[in-house]
Amino acid sequence: MLVRLRNAFLVLAGAVAGAVLGRVVLEARHRQQAGLDPMDLDIRRVTLRPQDVVPGVVAALRVHDAPWSWLHIPSPLAAFGVNLGVAAFGGDLASLRQAVERAASGALGFDAHEMWSGGAWRTSSGVVDDDLYRPPDDAFGGSVQPD
Repeated sequence: MLVRLRNAFLVLAGAVAGAVLGRVVLEARHRQQAGLDPMDLDIRRVTLRPQDVVPGVVAALRVHDAPWSWLHIPSPLAAFGVNLGVAAFGGDLASLRQAVERAASGALGFDAHEMWSGGAWRTSSGVVDDDLYRPPDDAFGGSVQPD
């Protein structure tokens, strides 16, 4: 009984610590994007809601189920890591995806914006040009596609 109580306390402490540290990382990133010093943080502005702690507690409960049990991650560490990630990057997944895409395409030598705006993916063939190519009339279920 005492072991379970100690484990529950460690999971809750790990979840809270991960959520607080994630909020600090998020605040530092927002300050850096605004052009301010990211290390000049006011910890009192970091707020924590019960919703911020729940993902880590759920992860700590699920860490003993297969396939996660194969990794042998301690429950408090799972609670800390999940809450750190969710609090730091959970609301900014779109911007995180864009940053990863820019880094990956830059490493490969591509310009993603140019590719999708008609640069590198544009064909030089006149057959597929916008003005010359029209799909057949039966391509849309027998009805003519309106212009």
